[in-house]
Amino acid sequence: MVDRTGPRPESAGALSSTSVKPDTTASRGFVSRVIRATLPFLVIAILWQIASFYTKPYLFPGLGSVAKSFWNILTTWDLLSQGLITWARLVVAVAVSLVIGIPIGLVMGLSSRVDEFLRPIVKFIMGVPALNWVIIVIIWFSSTELRIGFVLVVLCTPVTVYCVYDGVRGIDRKLTDMVLAFGANPIQHVRLLMWPYVKASAFTAAKLNVANAVRTVIVAELVGAPLGIGKELDLAKNVFDMATVLAWTIFLVLMALIMAQGIEYAERVTLRWRGDSRRRD
Repeated sequence: MVDRTGPRPESAGALSSTSVKPDTTASRGFVSRVIRATLPFLVIAILWQIASFYTKPYLFPGLGSVAKSFWNILTTWDLLSQGLITWARLVVAVAVSLVIGIPIGLVMGLSSRVDEFLRPIVKFIMGVPALNWVIIVIIWFSSTELRIGFVLVVLCTPVTVYCVYDGVRGIDRKLTDMVLAFGANPIQHVRLLMWPYVKASAFTAAKLNVANAVRTVIVAELVGAPLGIGKELDLAKNVFDMATVLAWTIFLVLMALIMAQGIEYAERVTLRWRGDSRRRD
């Protein structure tokens, strides 16, 4: 008689090895991605450290000096607060640019007349360099926060407008005709059809504006701002403290990455119906 009370040892071993294999493959894939992501920066760090041996500290400071300056920023409240002030300016500017740009982009996408009227203005604003806006706001406004906020918003809003505009223009005309055929009024048209499509474009605009605002905020803060990373960079520049300049640069990049990751998380939660179609090599 054959014993059917349990699996044979060979079968149990095969099952256990099969169940472990996917986890092992996933862990190897994760390690491989980490190595590929960090290898270029590791090469740059090695070359930088080699250059620091043969140059003066104000040109290529050693990695130890940069790390010490970065740690000093994180552990000194007077310095960390300067970074948080800049961070708050970035968050507010990106949020305001979305509030202003999304409705404008929607209207431009829905109305050809509005599109013809506003598009040249948006293009003109996008063509003005950031430094020109800084000079203009110095003449216009006396408040430093108003100057910085205006420059950030005026440079980020056109990006939002065009992203939303392209999102509206990319909607299938058949879907629009179907919604209108069922008797939807303009508000329902926007709420039921336009907004679900435009949300993806709005998240794209937010991610682009984070990078745009990070590059712009320092230019705005360097011109007369009493608080913020721009002021600290100006002080470091005056004494040729390259280690502090690099430490603040790393702080800015990390700040932008954290904001971008937060936006991507909100995008995945809000647009979870799309799923995750990214390939994992």
